[in-house]
Amino acid sequence: MITFAFVKDCYYAGDGTMMVKCRIPSVHGPLSEKEYRGQAVRNYVRDENLPYCQSLLLPYEPKVDEVVAVASLDDGKSTFIVIGLTGGSNLQSLIGMRSANE
Repeated sequence: MITFAFVKDCYYAGDGTMMVKCRIPSVHGPLSEKEYRGQAVRNYVRDENLPYCQSLLLPYEPKVDEVVAVASLDDGKSTFIVIGLTGGSNLQSLIGMRSANE
């Protein structure tokens, strides 16, 4: 299965591989807990508890809230690998945009 994820953090491991902390909405819940609008949340994972996934070689280190493509390495929802950058992002957090009402 190939899906998308939002980057929350990344670092280079001692062996030269990049580890990326990813929020996969279909597994960990949406980007913001506010999207539940006060309803009970069963499967939402807070950012500090998200797992790190190994990554293939990327052209640059992704920024927080950039969108990456991830592939599942098994039939479950537990082992993923980052396979590429999509070029997408949660634009508001990347460039500090504000709505016209603020």
